[in-house]
Amino acid sequence: MTRSIEQELIDEQKQLEADRSSFEEHWQECARYMLPRQDEFFVDSRRTPGEKRTQYIFDSTPQLALEKFGAIMESQLTPRTERWHRLESSVPELNDDHEVKLYFDQVTDILFKLRYASTANYASQQHETYLSLGCFGTGVLMLEDDVGRGFRYKSSHISEHFFTENNTGLIENDYRRFRLTAKQAAEKYGEDNLPDVIQRSMQKEPFKKHDFLHVVIPNDEYIPGSVSPKHYKYKSFHISIEGKKLLSVGGFRTFPFIISRYITSPNETYGRSPGMTALAEAKMLMQMRKTDLRARHLAIDPPILTAHERSVRKLNMKPNAVNYGTLDANGNPLVRPYQNAARIDVSNDALAQSREVINDVFMVKLFQILVETPQMTATEVLQRAQEKGALIAPTVGRQQSEALSPMIEREIDIASFAGLLPEMPDSLKEAEGEFEIRYTSPLSKLQKTETALSAKMTLESVLPLIEIQPDVLDNFDLDAYADIVHDANAAPARLMRDPDQIEALRKAREEQQQLQALAGAAPDIAGSIKDIAQAQSFAE
Repeated sequence: MTRSIEQELIDEQKQLEADRSSFEEHWQECARYMLPRQDEFFVDSRRTPGEKRTQYIFDSTPQLALEKFGAIMESQLTPRTERWHRLESSVPELNDDHEVKLYFDQVTDILFKLRYASTANYASQQHETYLSLGCFGTGVLMLEDDVGRGFRYKSSHISEHFFTENNTGLIENDYRRFRLTAKQAAEKYGEDNLPDVIQRSMQKEPFKKHDFLHVVIPNDEYIPGSVSPKHYKYKSFHISIEGKKLLSVGGFRTFPFIISRYITSPNETYGRSPGMTALAEAKMLMQMRKTDLRARHLAIDPPILTAHERSVRKLNMKPNAVNYGTLDANGNPLVRPYQNAARIDVSNDALAQSREVINDVFMVKLFQILVETPQMTATEVLQRAQEKGALIAPTVGRQQSEALSPMIEREIDIASFAGLLPEMPDSLKEAEGEFEIRYTSPLSKLQKTETALSAKMTLESVLPLIEIQPDVLDNFDLDAYADIVHDANAAPARLMRDPDQIEALRKAREEQQQLQALAGAAPDIAGSIKDIAQAQSFAE
């Protein structure tokens, strides 16, 4: 008997869920100590909203380190106050075309305007995704087409997503199992389209939650450039798991789920995280902290030792209180506190060591260098910055290729389809509009700083030689130097003049210099002509 498409997709999701069960147990442990508000794993143990989730927390270091990790990733990859990428043509020759440069500048400005619009909610959702990346090793950001407005972003919990890689290692399918109330489902899909069980729930318990499945997979009927959803690159299915009913079928031109991983082990699809690396240290820190708190409580408020339960009356522990009958005839106390001679200061060192390891795993120590040593010279600061960039580049650089590039490509597709982009220059149309993404984030600038610095130091070392040999600058192409500095600082294309304008300016300057030279030489020429005339007159 042939299975229906909805039954087939539900079975595939269940298989993927069973395959990743060991990951979910690992994620739950990481969430317990580092991100308790996202401890939302296992369908049969749904959390109650507002439920206390910090019962395992005795030290906040792992949570704070994860928050700082998210801030580090954002500051190095997608800072809110900077243009952290630009676009250029895939055809190198076109990148010298000033009109093409200005076009890509305009497109970049539009993307940033739409991305950071108040309705898009990008910055906060990207930060949540970075936290998921640091804790679980995998982050999912949904990018939706907000028709008529632009983009809309939503960080999605990793527990909802089940995916696989294609033969090239790219993620091109996603099975998202999520929950909606009966009322929300009726608003989204229409009450008449829902299965009977949810329709009955709509009448009696409209706020009861039900399970749904959204599947996005490559379309085997894909036709490039088609405007029909049937022939888009990806198929989309919405299914009600209760009742096993197909609710809607659609498509996407680009993959709507931006799925990134921190690092991956061979033969594993889901990522591994700094949180997993720090998990053992975090669990040990919690145990040490719990023991330390008990020891401190015992030292500050110790048990009271007495010779006999009737030898003293009830003690008054208030300040300046008088307790009669607590001394024997010789003045020796009949009551004394218990002293276990515990070395609490020893635990301070152990706790500090564990905290340092956790901060190191989340790269916090790496970014404290410049703060802790403000007396460094400018050269030392630059060297430390270059070292920092070299250390984090392999890790966060992956986010550029696996997360940010697909996101930008989808943004351009949505904006282009909505008619929000400017008219493309003819030369770029002939190249079919192919473009490349160039990242200009602080991380990318750190990687380019060395080239610009080398050029600057070379030129500065030669400048003193001008007094000895003025034509020494003939060895250098100062236009190329300007291009190197411009590229390293990721300055906008509109800062640089068009090559035709440069040529016109230089030609006008040369003509002006020639006129000035002629004007300066005019008195000498006039005097020479006068001398020649006088000489001829004497000769005659």
